[in-house]
Order: sequence, then C-alpha cells, then structure tokens
Amino acid sequence: MKGIITKSLIEKIFQPASLQRWNDQIRPIEFTELDKQAHKMIIAWILGKIEEDEEGQLINWRKMIEYGIFQYFQRTILTDLKPQIYHSLLAQNEARKKLNDFVQREMEESLTHLSVDFYNKFIQFISFNPEDEDLNSIEFKLVSAAHFLATQWEFNVIAHFSPPLFGVESTREEIQSQVNKHLEIKSVKKILYLDKNLRNFIDLCGQLRFQRRWAHIERIPKTSVLGHMLIVAMLSYFLSLFLEPDPCAKRIYNNWYGALFHDLPEVLTRDIISPVKRALGELETLIKEEESDQISKKLKPLLKEEWYDEILYFTMNEFETKILDEKKNIRNLENEIIPNQYNFDQYSPIDGKLIKTCDKIAAFLETYFSIINGVASPQLIEAKGKLFNELKDRKLDGIDIFLIIDLFR
Repeated sequence: MKGIITKSLIEKIFQPASLQRWNDQIRPIEFTELDKQAHKMIIAWILGKIEEDEEGQLINWRKMIEYGIFQYFQRTILTDLKPQIYHSLLAQNEARKKLNDFVQREMEESLTHLSVDFYNKFIQFISFNPEDEDLNSIEFKLVSAAHFLATQWEFNVIAHFSPPLFGVESTREEIQSQVNKHLEIKSVKKILYLDKNLRNFIDLCGQLRFQRRWAHIERIPKTSVLGHMLIVAMLSYFLSLFLEPDPCAKRIYNNWYGALFHDLPEVLTRDIISPVKRALGELETLIKEEESDQISKKLKPLLKEEWYDEILYFTMNEFETKILDEKKNIRNLENEIIPNQYNFDQYSPIDGKLIKTCDKIAAFLETYFSIINGVASPQLIEAKGKLFNELKDRKLDGIDIFLIIDLFR
C-alpha cells in the first residue's frame, strides 16, 4: 500500500530553513541547517563517486540517500543541542536512548504515513550501535564524513572573518578532530589533500547558499538556491516511493541527484527570475545555450569526464523525462513518467517531469511559509495563487498533487 505525504512531514522538511547555525559566532552571512545538509549530500556524492571509481567499492546509493535523509530529520529535531553536547550524549547509552525515543516520537506520525518500511529503517538508523554491521557500512561512513566536511567548510568561511575570540580555536580543533576520524577513508583524504579540482567543485556548489531564491521579493525564511535543491530532491524521492511498479535503483538515484543538481547552472549564470524568463520568451533557448557554455568552461575541468557527463544529464533539459538508449544517447520521452519498459538500470531513467512538479511544489511552499510567517507582499500572494492553479490538476502516475498542496491552501 502506497503512503501519503502529510502536512507535518512537509513542515519538518522546511523547518531547517529557519534553523540558524553558528549563532554564537560572528557570521558574514546567515548559515542554516538546510543549506548545510544540502552541501553535505553533494559532498557525499563526490565521496561515493571516488570510492566507486577509484577504490572499487560497491556503493548502495539508495542506502546513502536514505542515511542522508535520516540524519536530516534527526538533526532537525535535535538542532538546539550544540554539536559537542550532542556527540557527548550520543556516547552515553542512557542519554542516547532518551534522545532516540524523543526523535522517534517526533517523526513517527509523519514517516509511518509515508512508508512503514522507511520509518523502520529510520528507527534503525537513529538507534545507532557501534557494533551494528549495517551502520558501519561504507555508506554510513561516507555520509558521516560528508557531514563533518560540510561543517568544516562553513567554519573556514566564519574563521576567515572572525577575530581571535575565545573558543574559536578550540572549535577549529574539535572539527578537525572529527574530520581526522574519517581519514582512513581514501576519498576523504583525496578531497582534503590531493585533488584541488574537487575542492573547487565543493566550493562552487557551496556558493549556491549565497544566492537567494525570489531575490526580488522579501520572504521569511530566505531560502537559498542550495537549500531549495535539497527540498526538491526530498520531495522527488518521496514521490518516487509512490510510483508503480517500484522504480529501479538507477531511477531512484537519478530522481534524487537530478533534483539535487537541477539548479547547479545558477552558480554560473545566477537565477533568472520568472518575470524576466517570460519577457525573454523565445530567447530561452539562447539562455540554455549560455548555461551549457558556462558549464563546459568552468565545470568540466573540475570533474572526471564520466562525472561531468552525468552532471550534464541532470542539468541540461533538467525537466524532461528521459533515458539513455542502447547507444548511450539521451532520448527525451513524451511520457509524464518513465514507461515500464524503460524502468531498468540499463536505460538510466529519470523522471524529469516529476522533478519539475516537485520544483513547483517547493516554490509554492516557499510562498506559503513566508505568508504564514507574516511576510505577505502582493507579489508573493499572487505567485502562490498562480502556482496553486498550475499544480491543482497535476497527476503523476496516479499521484494526485492536489492532495499535497491543498494542505497549504
């Protein structure tokens, strides 16, 4: 039986957009938990790619995606705890159990309605036992390493602008200590010390947190392009759970990472707001060509050829439902959802129209949360109404999008 996406689940997905990080430090910009988690998942992708291609590791990408989502919700619930206190409590059996019970109670309704199987895996994840073989897997280690690498990236930005206040150096040492625990993983060592191009790629993706969504309209919370990409990825993953028959492993992977990277070209071209896009009209093709040119010039030198090709597959015509044919050429499909005959890893299917729908749902929710937070300009109210009208009649493989957006009418 397929589940449902509840209002409480969506509220928890958006909650980290309002959770401030490093609020005891001088910050040149606001750092949110949403942006950190998005950056973490991109870093985890890079680590996984290195382990697969260069170390011969077999990566279960679905497991790694789910571990990232589980950690997202866990940190959302427990974000008020400073990291040092959080890790100290996790090391104590009784305290860890109480924390886990609290997180479980907070997430039970949302996740059991989504999928009982997904909820059970979440409980296993938060009930981490050092002797649990599954949670000592390469996937768990890579997500954990990416978590601390994303933290270190943020701290390096803060430290650059911060005077030598008390506690800054001890924070640096604590973060470095956590990163050092993962140096046995060769991909971590490669990112830190051996491959400047990959560090530049991580920097490039991180810069998307500096670009605000709806830059011409005041909103609360002010979500970034980076955070928006993760929200779209999570919505895409959850809607993919409802598809019938169950999507193949490569399709799950593509729907997640296709959504996670769908706005990556904006780090090179900046966001072109909707009114301008509409005004440009027939020039949209030229904009796409410019994006492609910028990606080729600036992104291609940073990535291995096959990684770059995958990024192109995700970002060029990102909202097209498509496959790779027998000759590995990209073939766009007219179908809303991947037909059953292409629901196999060999075709590398991606539900681009599903991702587009999730992109619009995320935009609709961005307007909604700002309005209920008290910032409701006429432009924002108008945008919410237009997005609602665009989505209300959408159906994807029997998934009624109205049932989601009507929760936020």
